[in-house]
Amino acid sequence: MLGHRLDWASQETWFEDETGQLLAVITNGTRAMVMLMHGDGDPGEHLIDPRGEGRSGGFLLANGQVDTYADRDTVAFGVAGQAVEHLIDHDVWPDDVTVEDDCGT
Repeated sequence: MLGHRLDWASQETWFEDETGQLLAVITNGTRAMVMLMHGDGDPGEHLIDPRGEGRSGGFLLANGQVDTYADRDTVAFGVAGQAVEHLIDHDVWPDDVTVEDDCGT
C-alpha cells in the first residue's frame, strides 16, 4: 500500500487502530520516517537506522511542508514497508528493526 501511495503522489500515510494508536509513515521515496504514538499527546517511538549518517530531504507532508531528517531517524523505504506490515499483522515491531522511545525515558 505504501508504494501505491507514492504512485498517487502522497508521501504521508496515517493508520489508526481501535485503541487509538496512530502509526505515521512519511517518505521521500527512498527513506521513511515511521512513528508510532500510543494515544493522544504521546510522543511515541520511531524506527531508527543506527548506522545512518547524514541527512535526507524531500519528505513532503500533507500540509505542504517539506522536511529533512537525519538518516539515523529514518529507515530504507523497503524496511519501513516490511516493519509496518508486521506491526499491523502482529501488533509488535519485527525483531530486525531498531525502535527509539521518544518519551525520553
